[in-house]
Amino acid sequence: MCGNVKLLVCTTEYHPFGSGIANVAFNVVEQLKKMGVECIICSPTGPDIEIKSLKGYGRLGLLYFWFKVKKYFKNKVYEYDAVWLHYPLFLGSIPFKNCVITVHSTAYGFMNENISPTYYYKLCYALEKYCLNRFKQSIFTGVSSKTCSELEIILSHNKPVKHILNGVDTAVFKPLNFKEQIKEKFGLPINSKVILSVGRLVDHKRPFLMIDTFNQVQQTISEKYTLAIAGKGKLYDSLINYVAVNTIPNVIFLGFVQDTELPSLYSCSDFFIITSSYEGGEPTLTVAEALSSGLPCIVSDIPNLKFIEEIKAGLVVDFDNIETAEDIITSFISNDCVSYANNARAYAKSILDWKVVSERYLQVIESMVYSDEQK
Repeated sequence: MCGNVKLLVCTTEYHPFGSGIANVAFNVVEQLKKMGVECIICSPTGPDIEIKSLKGYGRLGLLYFWFKVKKYFKNKVYEYDAVWLHYPLFLGSIPFKNCVITVHSTAYGFMNENISPTYYYKLCYALEKYCLNRFKQSIFTGVSSKTCSELEIILSHNKPVKHILNGVDTAVFKPLNFKEQIKEKFGLPINSKVILSVGRLVDHKRPFLMIDTFNQVQQTISEKYTLAIAGKGKLYDSLINYVAVNTIPNVIFLGFVQDTELPSLYSCSDFFIITSSYEGGEPTLTVAEALSSGLPCIVSDIPNLKFIEEIKAGLVVDFDNIETAEDIITSFISNDCVSYANNARAYAKSILDWKVVSERYLQVIESMVYSDEQK
């Protein structure tokens, strides 16, 4: 059936202009095209249909984008067999039928974890509950078991939410030799093992706690380690100042790293670390990239990262107890982690490759089209 499917994809961000949602939408679309699906992409940057959003206005900007989408497609509903929507927030009428809706994280989740600003996420939760509950006949998917559980609380129609993991391009993110040359390229010391962090520097990622934990670890271990932090965000300048004022050695801020440079950055590192108190994806895209690169992962003790210990690809840590965290991380990185690296790579290739993930999305899309044909 896939060769006859015309799929409209509406998303608030799309590669190369974006991060999590953009990454998922782009990579799945590229695989669906190979499977014979005709994909038309609508986003603030195109590439097929360009509908502008309001940058820097949070949920208000999203509402504006979906309002413009509704106007543009008002009389075009029958031009597509199915529509793939990423966190749609329609206040008025919904212009589509046969919708597959993917949610990457929820305002409910941020509100429930008391992530600041709490009043903002309470308002956002009320908005998402109203908007998402208006899709009575649609299929919902979530990118983590936690997101799926949150959606089942948000949605009133008691339909199960399909869990489809985040993916990674295992042909691009892979272990490489010649680590020394790559380290020099990024200004990393060649005589040091590298613990890598990649992501936005925002409150719920807890980067200050990550730096404090690393500092404790490096004081108790004889081998030299470097914490390499790739990414920017509202805490970037404060973190640089914090490291300087407290004279914390061996922390390198790489700033924003281009997508094309990330595979080599992962490949020259030895471990990956994430200290978030809340995440939407399972795994997060950065964890997926680290696994595919064969990096043992040191992750926070939150529901959608606990699988790291289950697949023996790393360590789950309660970072709220910094002394215990220091002890178990020190013990972990001091031992031979080759088996963890091998397990990480094997899991990524068999479970997280975008081809595998996209086949699951295709099954959902085709089931929606097929059920409509039977009506």
